[in-house]
Amino acid sequence: MPTVSASAPLKVQIGKVRCPGRTVLVSVVNSSAQAQDYAILTDGSISVADRIPAGATRRSTVNVKEDHTTTVAVTWRNLPVDSVDRHANCVHKTSDQTLPHTGPDSGMIVARVATGIAAMLTGIIIFWYGRQWPRRRDKMFDDTH
Repeated sequence: MPTVSASAPLKVQIGKVRCPGRTVLVSVVNSSAQAQDYAILTDGSISVADRIPAGATRRSTVNVKEDHTTTVAVTWRNLPVDSVDRHANCVHKTSDQTLPHTGPDSGMIVARVATGIAAMLTGIIIFWYGRQWPRRRDKMFDDTH
């Protein structure tokens, strides 16, 4: 499809697919001295039809289908200004992303286990000594007076 971007008073920028909403940002800039009509089409169907004032910029968001290549095009006077194919792969995109680390570090776990073992050993020693101490057989004070 030939484009008329050299003679059209509109400058168009079509962004990439943004997940998870499967949206594409389309920016249209009118560089002429008068208002212009334009349309944004997705797979040949009009998604946005608007009039842009002279020297203004319009940003529109269009939705694309998941796991399907969608043609996003901008027309002026029924002539194509710019056209690109966008493929939404938002559901399968998580394979290259990793989940954030939310738990304790492995060093923290080792420290907690070591603290627990030390507390248990201290408790065992205190319990053992507590059972030994009252069994003392010698007299505390000598009755020789």
